[in-house]
Order: sequence, then C-alpha cells, then structure tokens
Amino acid sequence: MLIIGLTGSIATGKTTVSKQFHEKYHVPVIDADILARKAVEPGTKCLRQIRKEFGQQVILPDGTLNRPELGKIIFETPSKRKLLNSIVHPAVRKAMLKDILYYYITGHGMVILDIPLLFEAKMHTICWKTICVASTTEIQKQRLLKRNPEYSSEDADRRIQSQTPIQDKETLADFVIDNNSDFNSLSQNIHATFVKMQPSSMWTLSCLIIPALQLLMQFYYYYRQMQKATNQKKIHLTQ
Repeated sequence: MLIIGLTGSIATGKTTVSKQFHEKYHVPVIDADILARKAVEPGTKCLRQIRKEFGQQVILPDGTLNRPELGKIIFETPSKRKLLNSIVHPAVRKAMLKDILYYYITGHGMVILDIPLLFEAKMHTICWKTICVASTTEIQKQRLLKRNPEYSSEDADRRIQSQTPIQDKETLADFVIDNNSDFNSLSQNIHATFVKMQPSSMWTLSCLIIPALQLLMQFYYYYRQMQKATNQKKIHLTQ
C-alpha cells in the first residue's frame, strides 16, 4: 500500500484537495485534524494533560476544550504551541497507524495522510510520496479573512506567520499542487498529480500477496525521506 502525505498551510486549500482525492478518486483519507479532535474529547488523557499544563480556563463548563481560548494562547506563545503539539501528536500518531493498518488489511492500494504538520512532526518519513498544496501569502490572507470575517488583518498575518513558510514545505515535498487560481485549475492540478503517483497494478498486487515486500519498500521510503531531510537541513522549520 502506498502512503501519501498531504500537507499545506492555513488557507492554501488542503482540505479541498483532500476532499477531491477521496470523493473523485476514491482514495481513503486519514485526517490528522479529525484524529486530533478525538484525542482531546472529554475523559481523554490528552485533555487531562492540557488542563494541567494550560489551566482550567481552556476547559468549558461542559468539560470540552475551549478551542478559541487555547488557540489564542498558542498563537501568541510559540513555546506553548510546541507544548500542545507534544501532548497531542503522540496520540494522533497512534490513531493514524491503526487506521493505516486497517486500510492495508482491507486491501487498499493507496491511502492519504492529511497532516498540516507533516514535515514538522516527521510523519513524512513513513510516506512513499508527499504533496504540498500551495498558495501565495496574499491569497492565503484573502481566503482567511473571507472565511473568518471576525479576524482583523493583523490576526490573519499572525496565523499565517505562526506556521512554517509554505516555500519551505514546497521544497521538501515530492509534488506541489498550485492553488492560486480557480477551482477548475485546481482540479486539473490534482488530476495531474494523481496520475503521476499511480503505482503499477502488479506492484500493488505484489505488496498484498507478499507483506515482506511491503515492509521492505516502507524501509526504503523511510531511508529516502531521511536522506532528503538531511540534504535540506539548512531549511528551518518552525515548531
């Protein structure tokens, strides 16, 4: 089974691309954001740890996470954002690996990991190929303000700047899907990328019949990604 990593930055259109892969090309998508929300539901270990580290103000009266309050804290303080990631990421990785195993056992030839922090969390190391959905900073800001009219211009800038520059992610990715134009252009770019990353039917069948081959190939992809990361070590990824 081919594991494809999909990433982008805020308001670049990653969710739209993910939806297209799933609905038009019938590729299973494992969404890290959905898994992260499940990881902090009431009663979970992650939520208890978040309460301990960030205080009762990030918990609503009904026991759920106060996302706006927590978001304000982590956007203003990078060290707090890193702390939150250290709490949530391990739980998300565990859930993601379970889902990958499920899709492998059920005979799927490809699965997409939709992960905003694909490179920052080092999850690209388990992927065969990686895709970055990219837009200019100006277009990101326009979309963000349209989607969230309550944001000021400074709010939008702060959220964009809090993430790894999209240019760095483009450099690390195997494929870049440009999303600076209209939906039709985006759909064409998605199709072109989908065609390029198709495995042969024989390769897929071999991996299903011979699990050892699949394991060997995953080690190869891991090694290749680590080599690529080493070659790009001068690129600074914000945490």
